[in-house]
Amino acid sequence: MKKKWIVPMMTAMAISCTVPTHAQHIYAGDDVEKVVSYDENGRKVITLIFDPAKIPEEGKEQAEFSNPELQNEKISKTVTKFVEAPKEGEVLAKIQYTDETGKVKYTSPYYTYAFGQCTWYARGRFHEVHGIPVFINGDAKIWLDRTRWNNTIRWNDKIKVVTDIEAVPEQSIAVYVPKKDDSLKGHVCFIEYVERDEYGKPLYIYYTDANGKKDTKKNAYTPGVDGMVIKESFEKFKENSHLKLAGYIAIEESI
Repeated sequence: MKKKWIVPMMTAMAISCTVPTHAQHIYAGDDVEKVVSYDENGRKVITLIFDPAKIPEEGKEQAEFSNPELQNEKISKTVTKFVEAPKEGEVLAKIQYTDETGKVKYTSPYYTYAFGQCTWYARGRFHEVHGIPVFINGDAKIWLDRTRWNNTIRWNDKIKVVTDIEAVPEQSIAVYVPKKDDSLKGHVCFIEYVERDEYGKPLYIYYTDANGKKDTKKNAYTPGVDGMVIKESFEKFKENSHLKLAGYIAIEESI
């Protein structure tokens, strides 16, 4: 499969289609136009405009990016912090919907690629909850390396890395790295709720993920399983036989 359309597709999906009138249009390839503009504070804004008509056929099969309704859909923060623990086994994420023709399609936050992977779900859930896209790709184990994404359009200034394992910010992405075997890709999940003791110490974690412990159908989206709420003690949540918790990707106001 040709890969060149993947990154532009992700970028175009998450950035508003409205481009300032003073924007400079720069041709960036067969299927991408890069638009350089400036916001009201004088900061440079780069928007990649993707031509869905030129997506390779194999890409169309994986993501129906030609749907203009989804391209223009605006994502806003639709979920507030839980005041009590969510129900175990409940699927909180709105991953798919049925259109007027009866066809099942992916909602915008999950309308990308690598369906069913842990990284696909964590990006989508973070975007769904906070209205902020996470432009990080690659294996889960490298997601905390902000230097890879700093000063690029892949990192939002409202997002931060938290390396204090005991902090456990709610509605954040937890990142796991290999203990010894560096060939492992790591794992990411989304923390929905944290049950704490009277001193604020985390006791139980309620999280959702894809391609995780409960998912028997790996590397593919599994309705009813991917995004299912799982409850674990914090001690169990911190590590398993192969992976250990390394930190979190959170929003600035989350702690």
